[in-house]
Amino acid sequence: MFAAAVVLALPLAHFTSAAGDTPTPTFAPPVRLMAGETYLGAERLFPSPVFHDLNGDGLLDVVVGDLVGRLTVALRVKGADARAFADETDVMAADGKRIDFHNW
Repeated sequence: MFAAAVVLALPLAHFTSAAGDTPTPTFAPPVRLMAGETYLGAERLFPSPVFHDLNGDGLLDVVVGDLVGRLTVALRVKGADARAFADETDVMAADGKRIDFHNW
């Protein structure tokens, strides 16, 4: 099985340029995010993350969709490091069923 993990690049660190040159952006190295004790999006086909406050607590959570249409969320942990997320769980609809967008 193809295994992938969510890797996010940190914002621009700074621009470098010599006089008259076009600025070249410099990025910090990517960081693999953890959801609890495992990597976020592990063993998923082409995980695609987005930040969104899913539970209304004012913290940006990570919602991950993948190639087959599965949606999961890792909620931010209050008071912890900005990269601390709870275990990844399925996104549930109001009727209690897992939200799953079938792409096939």
